[in-house]
Formats: sequence, structure tokens, C-alpha cells
Amino acid sequence: MIDAASLAQAIRGTVYAVQAEDGLRAVTQCLFPSNSSVAVSVRGGGKAFVVSDDGAALSEIASSGASERPSDRQIRLAIGKQGLKVEHGVIFSPPVAEAEIPFAVMLVANAAKTVADWGLEHMRFTAPRNFRRDLADLLQRHFHDNLKEDQPILGKSNKAHKFGHVIYLQNERKLLVDPVVNDASSINARLVANMDVKMLNDPNIQQLIVFDDRLEWSASDLHLLSLGGPLIGFSRAEAEIERLAA
Repeated sequence: MIDAASLAQAIRGTVYAVQAEDGLRAVTQCLFPSNSSVAVSVRGGGKAFVVSDDGAALSEIASSGASERPSDRQIRLAIGKQGLKVEHGVIFSPPVAEAEIPFAVMLVANAAKTVADWGLEHMRFTAPRNFRRDLADLLQRHFHDNLKEDQPILGKSNKAHKFGHVIYLQNERKLLVDPVVNDASSINARLVANMDVKMLNDPNIQQLIVFDDRLEWSASDLHLLSLGGPLIGFSRAEAEIERLAA
């Protein structure tokens, strides 16, 4: 049986922070309805820091197919009187001291989850989910300055394969984020492209194949895709992409 210290260490390992362009990104244990982890930003310095969800709650609601978004008034009513602020759909803390950052992180993350849960219960849903768009929006939100779409990447065969999203990182590193949809032609095309690039064994190229885990996939198709490179469901992609890009 696991002991208390080991359990505490395991729990701490599910929460981490990564450097971002304008501060830090903290990935928390809170989960949105899609099962993706709630991540918040920490910005500031000296004696004043602000924690923000950067509109993640609204993005979660929109990606679920909502045809409308909650107003700032509705968001404030949903989260109650917790001392948080809301402007243009963004939930954020007042300035806090460095020692108060962990509390503010959990407060904002819990509020974002609450708003997403509320939105799924109360908003009208007419638009179908669009996996490719959802992934593109996620990447634009975090990496817009370093992100390029539909980039040709040469594989071992010297053939150029087009990758949907390429994040250009420090020290000439590249992270290829490749969405795949649940049909035979897409699976085969992305498998071939990723395997060819994988065979380069280029230490400056990282690959991540992302599939829509809101849909049913066969175990054989997922196993096939995993031969091309690291594979992850969309609900867990945000935290993994941030980790790889750190």
C-alpha cells in the first residue's frame, strides 16, 4: 500500500509551472468538462502578481459547441464573491504578494472550472465541435508569436511533408503538433509523414500527434498512430504541449 509521503509526492507531480513569454503558466489539478487541465497565467514582479485564466473558461465553453458566451455579469454570479475580477470574459485575481500566488492560482483555476461547468449547463449549443479549429485556437492562444501553420518538413526520404502546426522554440528546436481525424485516409497520411520525420532522429525536432478523444477510436488505429510518434488525446494536449515547449 502506498504511504502518505509517496502519495503526497505523486499528487504534487500532477501540478507544475512552465515559463511563458510574459510570465509563468501553472497547470493545475482542476479539470474542465473536456477533462483537460485548467492552466492559468501568473504575471507581475516585485510585490504584486496577477493570476489570470486568460479566457480559458470561455474557450472551453466555445469548443464544446456553444452558440453564445456568458456575459461578465453571468460569470461574476457563477463564481460568487471570492474577490476575483472579470473583464471581457477573463477571470483574474487582484494583485497579490508572492506568498499568496499558490492560493490565487487555485482560486482562479477553480473559478474557471466553475464557469465552464455553468456554461455547459446554461448556454445554447448549436454549433458542432470542430477538433482542428479547437486545437488551432489553443495553439494560437499560447504560441502565436512562434507558431506557423501548414509548414513543409523534410523527412528521411527527402520528401517534404506538410504539418498543420509548427512551434519554433529556442536553440533551433521545433515542435510539430499534428492533428489527425478519425478516418482511414487521415490516419494513413499522418502516420507516413510522422514516421518519415521520426526516422531523421533529429534532436531538434519534437513530434506530437493529437487525436480527438471526444470520439470513439479503435485500439488498433491508436496503436498504428503511436508508431509515428508520441500520441495524445486533445483533452490532455494543452498541458503536454506546454511541457514540451518549455
